[in-house]
Amino acid sequence: MQDVVEEDEPMPEGSPEADQIPDWSMSPSPTPVPEMVDLDLPFAEEFSILSDLSEDSPPINGLNPQPVDVDRWELVISPEEYQRRFKDTLATVQLISRAPLRRLHTTYHRGPGFDRWMLLAQANHQLWVDPRFKDPFFARLDQYQIAQPGQHPLQASQGNVHLSTSVFVRCLSEAGCDTIRLKAYGQKTPIVGGFVRQEPAEVDHRWAIHNEWDIGRSFGSQYIWLFAGTDERQHGMEHYAMLVPGSGNYGSVNIKTTHRNRHFKIKVYPRLVHVIKSFNSRLQASVPKTLQGIRNQAAGALRMIHNLASKDDQAVGGFRIEVTVKAKSLRDAHQLVDDTGFLNPSYWLKAGDGNVAYRGLTAQLVTREGLLANANWVYNQAVQSKVFVGAAANTPSKEQVQAIVDILNALGWNAGIRRPTKSLDPNAWWHSTPSTDRATIFRQLIENYQLDDEIRGLFWKAKEGAEYHALPCKEEPGNPGHRYQVHNRTPFRVRCSSEGCGSKLQRSALIHWIAELVQRGVVSEAGLGLE
Repeated sequence: MQDVVEEDEPMPEGSPEADQIPDWSMSPSPTPVPEMVDLDLPFAEEFSILSDLSEDSPPINGLNPQPVDVDRWELVISPEEYQRRFKDTLATVQLISRAPLRRLHTTYHRGPGFDRWMLLAQANHQLWVDPRFKDPFFARLDQYQIAQPGQHPLQASQGNVHLSTSVFVRCLSEAGCDTIRLKAYGQKTPIVGGFVRQEPAEVDHRWAIHNEWDIGRSFGSQYIWLFAGTDERQHGMEHYAMLVPGSGNYGSVNIKTTHRNRHFKIKVYPRLVHVIKSFNSRLQASVPKTLQGIRNQAAGALRMIHNLASKDDQAVGGFRIEVTVKAKSLRDAHQLVDDTGFLNPSYWLKAGDGNVAYRGLTAQLVTREGLLANANWVYNQAVQSKVFVGAAANTPSKEQVQAIVDILNALGWNAGIRRPTKSLDPNAWWHSTPSTDRATIFRQLIENYQLDDEIRGLFWKAKEGAEYHALPCKEEPGNPGHRYQVHNRTPFRVRCSSEGCGSKLQRSALIHWIAELVQRGVVSEAGLGLE
């Protein structure tokens, strides 16, 4: 489905514009046996398995298929052909000052190592070249423009310098470069109807066999469609849960397969992903390193819930199937995909009388009301449990990180940064279990002890309430020779008194450790302000 959020792409899908499977935007997990959710959720009736719905009027018959389109291409093109395509004086490119996290796709067989190429420039597309041409390119460019080559091997330029296309092409050609890897994504241009006026590829280029295309089709519906494999484990299939916990771990699916000895990658995912990205394409680009950053993402999630509430059923419903294939030309790619039947939902859902997939899928249909109720429920669980309480500058705990991942997942966002909590996980942070008893203790402590002086007081109280009036070391809790002592007063932190141990705890980590010791009964609750 999508490339995860990356510096050179607006994603996260879990984005369908992913560079590669499984980078579609989500952290993969083995294809699960879908769980029937039994959480006594008030909105459970808004989630329905496709096979359980009326056979008299199956929802698959009510789909509104949109025209087949091309969403992404990675093409090889010579500098001279690039100049011919963009020969107007108004055409410019911008040298790139960052080294993207995501790379180009590798080739299936012998060919250029595109995954090791460098992003040199971009216009409304990206232009990648072999890094060995970087130095000679800048040597020629010095005659026409002031630009500083990047210090990192895969960093093109230190500044974002603009060049006319004619200067860019001349410098590349004089540097000896004969191949540019041109990458464009996200356009979803209909292949029919006169929208494609010229073949995008240079089909006679020596590496044209490595051109790569994403051919897809979207299907409108009043329901949000989520998917899962029909079997517990299917080779070549990766699953990304969405809308937990209501969905029972249904979500989007990536499939690697072959057809007539040719490799294909298929992504099947809800159109809801594109709706979210149309409001905010970087809802969670990364996990924040401070608690304030986590809170900011939670606030962004709440705004997104409100945005989705403004859309009707048809606007958020439906799904998309996208097929990645290698072919010299767009025409060939379209024909190859059309011959497979992969863009037909019945093929995957094993419905109808035509060919069906060996690796089948099952679908879950969710109403717009179910989406909003699920998202609000998870968000409110975090608010009521005070998951995000603490000093703004603190490093977020594992529970706080997991909570923000699940809040975003509940509204349909899976960026692949962390795996969401499984719908029926008995230790999920939204349940009242022993694991969350510790979290409850932590939240009470973090509410009462935030400043250095307050945390220092907590440390001494915990010592008084522990055996031998000593706080055990986290690394050697059963060894009386390992105990924590004050290491620094501002910011307050402690370290183990045993030489060679090296265990140190800063403020947030110290409070977490005290909460765990209280739960274990090692430290008394008396005097700590716990209810």
